[in-house]
Amino acid sequence: MNLPCIMLYRMPNSRGSDNIWPDWLCAIIGLCSGLLLAIPAIYSAFVPLQIIALIPVFYLGASKRAGSLGLIAAGLFMSIAYILPQLFVLRLPVLFVAPLAGFGAILMIVEVWAFGKLLAGPGISGAIAAGALLVVIDWVLFTALPGFGTGPSLVRPWSRYPALIQFVSITGLTGVNFVLGSLQALVVKLIVSPQSWRKALICITAIVAVISTTDIVIKYRQPVGRLKVAAVGWTNADVERHGRIKSKRGFKTLLSEPIINAAENGARLIVCPETVLWLPAASQKGQLEHLAQIARSHSIYLAIGYGDKKTNENRMMFIDPCGQVIGEYTKTYLAYFEHFKKGDGRLTQVNIDGFAVGAMICADDGYTRLSREYGRKGVPLVAVLNNDWLQIKDFHLQNSIHRAIESRYAVVRATSNGISAIVSPDGRVLARKDHFTEGPGFIMAEVPLYSCRTMFSILGHWPAAISVIFLAIYLFFKFKTACVKI
Repeated sequence: MNLPCIMLYRMPNSRGSDNIWPDWLCAIIGLCSGLLLAIPAIYSAFVPLQIIALIPVFYLGASKRAGSLGLIAAGLFMSIAYILPQLFVLRLPVLFVAPLAGFGAILMIVEVWAFGKLLAGPGISGAIAAGALLVVIDWVLFTALPGFGTGPSLVRPWSRYPALIQFVSITGLTGVNFVLGSLQALVVKLIVSPQSWRKALICITAIVAVISTTDIVIKYRQPVGRLKVAAVGWTNADVERHGRIKSKRGFKTLLSEPIINAAENGARLIVCPETVLWLPAASQKGQLEHLAQIARSHSIYLAIGYGDKKTNENRMMFIDPCGQVIGEYTKTYLAYFEHFKKGDGRLTQVNIDGFAVGAMICADDGYTRLSREYGRKGVPLVAVLNNDWLQIKDFHLQNSIHRAIESRYAVVRATSNGISAIVSPDGRVLARKDHFTEGPGFIMAEVPLYSCRTMFSILGHWPAAISVIFLAIYLFFKFKTACVKI
């Protein structure tokens, strides 16, 4: 009896118990949870399914129906059901996604096993710990692997319903993880632990009340001004149909005419997609001068993406109503297939009608480091220049919407091979055009502008740090209590 208490402590869901379900049934339950998570990840309109998706695997742990092998089986099949459908839809190269898929599967197996241990004990603290664990796992998933940004986040599709997640301007998107995890774990506690139903119900009510109140207060803050903006876009099929951008016909049809039309309709800033021009080619210099002439004649600002052949950089420039280049930015986060030289992360901002306007290029808005810097500076509008592809276009737009809400800035998003969109600081899509289904052209909207700094912009992913501390304290006291009992 003098062995260390860690050797004597027996977990309550031992394989020898009569109420343990077979591992194959646990695997089916994990499969159900995985599918309920995967469907919203592919079709964001179904994201409310995530409100119940974790209840099956939480019930396994809280009801002590699964042993350790059963929990591992549930985690394995949950990861298969969640990851494989998304890989099929994205159709990315195997060598590119294999590290993400493998890493994600390991995290999900560990996650489900840990859920079982956290929820097996009495009381409701384990339910809060489950929400904290979901925060940590999701944060690790989108920060540990380079090249993906927040794209792999479990809660990415919640940007489909921005009115429900205004609180991410305080917590970042990991706050959604805590809400989903803790609420579902508390509901399970209501079911399996009748003696704790009052505490669980109080916690559920408190979380819902705080989130709802925060959403309402943030949503109804008044803007400090407005600006009419436009975005131009097309697909490769449009380029083939109308002639390459560097040809006179293609340049006129896809770029200069939409810009002129948007300017004549009152747009002050017009954003063009990524790598529209390739400089310093002589013919493209002539096109750049033509765009500068349009800016002068219509008194507008332009944001234009270009590839710099001399420095091998993916860049953009702002042109003012005098036809002068007043700001430039180099893309910081490159996609896996890009061979450009990476930028140093130095951001740029220009003044348009008294408002600061920043810029990012494509994958940059998948990372919160750059967006938070704009948020800390109180920049109210960011131009995002993109070049997407069919399978990724919806996922990428969801990321852009999260960045807008987190840092409270508007986004004017010009895209080739994807979706051009204008997003308000509260995440509402004011205008959008899927160029694959709606063809080339421009969109325009008047965006509300705010100059406030958000808590998330200042503190970053603080819920992850708080969750780690809470889990450490929770596990310490649980282990201490187990030792005392023995």
